[in-house]
Amino acid sequence: MAGSLGKNKGFVNLNILQAFGAANDNLFKQIIMLGVATGGIWSLELGKGGQATISLLFSLPFILFGGFAGQFSDKYSKRNVVIFVKMWEVMLAAVCIVALASGNFRLSLFCVIMLGVQSTLFSPVKLGIIPELVEYKQITNANGTLGMVSNIAIILGTAIAGVFSDQYKPAFLGNDLLSSEVSGEEKLAIEQGIEQVAEGTWLYIPGITILILAVIGLYCAFQLPKLPAKNPDLKLSFSFRGFFGVYVEQFMANLGKPLLAVTGAFSAFFIIAGIALLNISEYAQYLHVSDTLASAQGAFLSVAIGIGGVFVGLKSRESVRPRFVLVGGIGMVVGFTILGFLPRNYWLVVTVLSMSGFFAGLYMIPLQSLLQILTTDENRGRFIGLSSMLTMVGFVCGNYLFKFGSNNFGEHAAPRTYLLCAAVAAIMLIPLSMRWVPWFQRTIDEMAVQELENQDKSQNEGMATQHAGDESF
Repeated sequence: MAGSLGKNKGFVNLNILQAFGAANDNLFKQIIMLGVATGGIWSLELGKGGQATISLLFSLPFILFGGFAGQFSDKYSKRNVVIFVKMWEVMLAAVCIVALASGNFRLSLFCVIMLGVQSTLFSPVKLGIIPELVEYKQITNANGTLGMVSNIAIILGTAIAGVFSDQYKPAFLGNDLLSSEVSGEEKLAIEQGIEQVAEGTWLYIPGITILILAVIGLYCAFQLPKLPAKNPDLKLSFSFRGFFGVYVEQFMANLGKPLLAVTGAFSAFFIIAGIALLNISEYAQYLHVSDTLASAQGAFLSVAIGIGGVFVGLKSRESVRPRFVLVGGIGMVVGFTILGFLPRNYWLVVTVLSMSGFFAGLYMIPLQSLLQILTTDENRGRFIGLSSMLTMVGFVCGNYLFKFGSNNFGEHAAPRTYLLCAAVAAIMLIPLSMRWVPWFQRTIDEMAVQELENQDKSQNEGMATQHAGDESF
């Protein structure tokens, strides 16, 4: 294993394929979300707050198949699972081209669901493979680096989606792909301010871009080092137990242990993410800006989360520092509360949103690292499957909190909805400060002492063996 992360070929290729996969997910999903947002080309298909439905369709596979997917990560070589997932992504990209080029909303929804299934299979492998590629002391730094690279990819995917949407919409309308059921004032509202074009190139460019990124990701998957299966004797269960029994099994096995508290805190973060990421698209109308600028908010948020993650990795050095979780939680409470009362100024919103994102990175990365070091090689995939399911439950809850805010907070719903993010962060600070963070730190300290004792024992056994050999000679 290379001493430096930058020289670790496996880790570098993991970053590239993860980045391109994240870019693809966000590029396609954001185009569809902008389409169903107020004034979008599909805004009448799902009604107000339709972004929540899109997010639910993407998240549902995590809830249904997360535990089942974790079995594959434990039973088979994680490299082989990554290759399979990336092959799936290439084939799915071809379907995305057809969906967008034809303007078929239902086929686009199918692609969103299949992207969710593909991401569900990849999630346990993505997090579980890191301890197999890097040394123990590099895990926090590796998570910070992977988080930063992933967030840069999300930035590009989200930002490019805004640009593509601004070009796709005129081509969509110019080629008369708008549903025949849309007419009158509704049609005029969608077409308002759009200079339609009959040339159809932009109907294909988004899908072709997704395909290119998927092919590069598949190439990087083949560059990963060959890794042995960690639990080859595990019997796959295709029954109800295989899909949902894994959750119960892992929950009961870790009851009363800090690992479940880590998962709870990590899942709560995704309630906040579920609110914030959907709320961003509402600012296009609230601030009267283009889809490109509205999506760019997500780019600023993502890079700020990535910077926060790298900051934690550098400050943590060769250990995990749970105290950063508390600092991150406090920062999110302050940042999202301020966002709830800001005036209609785009750059002011972006600045405070980025500050909130930085603290989100401080909160998230230590928890992600704890998930990896507190699980074992034999069950890491299945437990991360449980964790993925819980994070998506949190994300879906956040989606519906967003929908509640957008439907009930009136003309200032966009900023006021961020107060729900602040409320969730404030509630989580109670168990984190009173019980969980000290518990996490004690567990890490005990593991460090145990590791030193094991090292001393190994050295003593080695010296005894050498001494016995000398006497024999």
